[in-house]
Amino acid sequence: MRYIHLWLLPGLFCICGTVYGQQSDAFRVDFHLNGFRSPVALVGRYSAGNSYVVDSVAVDTNSGTFYFRKNNLQPGVFFVAANGKRLFDFILPAASDSFSISGTLADLTTINAANSVENEAYFAFERQRQAVEAKIIARQSMYDMVSQATNNDPKVMAPIEKEIDTYYRSIDSMARAFIVRYPGHLYAKMLQSVRPPSPPKSITPTLKGKSNPVYPRWMRRHYWDNTDFRDERLLNNQFWPTFFDNYFDRFVVALPDSITAAVDQVLEKMPKNGAFYRFAVLRFVQNFEMSDAPGADQIFVHMVDNYMKPGQTPWQDIATLSRLEYKSSILKPVLTGKVAPALELSDEKNRTIRLDTISAPLTLLVFYSPLCSHCMDVMPGIYQTWLDARVFGLKAVAVSTDNQYRNWQQFIRQQNWEWYDLADPTGNNAFEKQYPTNNLPVLYLLDKNKRILRKRIKPEELRDVLKIYLNSKK
Repeated sequence: MRYIHLWLLPGLFCICGTVYGQQSDAFRVDFHLNGFRSPVALVGRYSAGNSYVVDSVAVDTNSGTFYFRKNNLQPGVFFVAANGKRLFDFILPAASDSFSISGTLADLTTINAANSVENEAYFAFERQRQAVEAKIIARQSMYDMVSQATNNDPKVMAPIEKEIDTYYRSIDSMARAFIVRYPGHLYAKMLQSVRPPSPPKSITPTLKGKSNPVYPRWMRRHYWDNTDFRDERLLNNQFWPTFFDNYFDRFVVALPDSITAAVDQVLEKMPKNGAFYRFAVLRFVQNFEMSDAPGADQIFVHMVDNYMKPGQTPWQDIATLSRLEYKSSILKPVLTGKVAPALELSDEKNRTIRLDTISAPLTLLVFYSPLCSHCMDVMPGIYQTWLDARVFGLKAVAVSTDNQYRNWQQFIRQQNWEWYDLADPTGNNAFEKQYPTNNLPVLYLLDKNKRILRKRIKPEELRDVLKIYLNSKK
């Protein structure tokens, strides 16, 4: 579907650690929930898309009554859960508030609030939204069945797509109406904060059937217009991360330089070390530290060097900062886009071979060890992939990380490999200071100037990666 409504996205219930950002004062909610059979209820909150259990409370299972009282809570969206299942959400509009919530668990549309205007409006909105969402789920199920039966025939699928699209538009209209009707309510402000602004009518996504380049430029400048980064309450819901990621997925060119520039611009809008700032910094560091995407290492190093240094992040522990700085230092010599560090090693006949003297449009660099059982399992496949691709000019260099040079020579004579086989005759393997070789085999793809195009390519993905770059050379 074309429309993504962030407040519709179902969240997985999970128990996380403590959250940041707190205020003083007391808060109490009395619950009267018919059919609540669990002796314990969990009350939790959302922050930046994650769910955190705040406390567990005893339940009178005969009447389904319990109460929740807590000091030092920041306003936001909260939830009630039992037996590992989230039951429903409610709003804490202010740090000090008291109200009651009642209803029947067998029919969550009966859930309502007393003495809380904001929760009364929220539950009314939820009843409307859930009714339409049920229709979407039903039509989506029909869509999937028809798709299989008709082999995704566009003529048959179009009416169902149109109907589902209409339902999404209906919910979007409901949300806009909620924002207009209750502008001072916390939930209305949350919904407003994750609504991209509407560009002038003259700026449309397409122009004469083609993408309009003016549209993404306008959206990049104005995407955050509805978000008040000073109001940290707006982060306390389950849909903020989707809105955040959507900006970079849709309106930022997927190149390291473009992404880092966009990151810097967005962080500049946020109060330094505030809740939004901490969320954004950690999200980028964590996402790009774990990513195998080309250029992710450049973004990770940029984040560590500019935002994760001692003294800059009083909210981060020194052990984590030290770990990140160490990893960044290891990655810097072999960042995607940089010229691969010099390699001067010997082949099995003791002839010196330098990496930069190997002329080829593309070079596959493979670090492995004859003593690594996993390497020996996958090396035949890597070698065969190279054999199939060398007709296109691809050359390959296999570098042993084993420090037993004579044993390696004997091993190589048994393999009869036709690519370059190299090792360090001294056994010192100084190259490992610049080429991280943990989790062997480690595969790099270099261009004609020996710049790193891809790194740590998974052996099972090597053939597909080579297709991309070899096709571009045709």
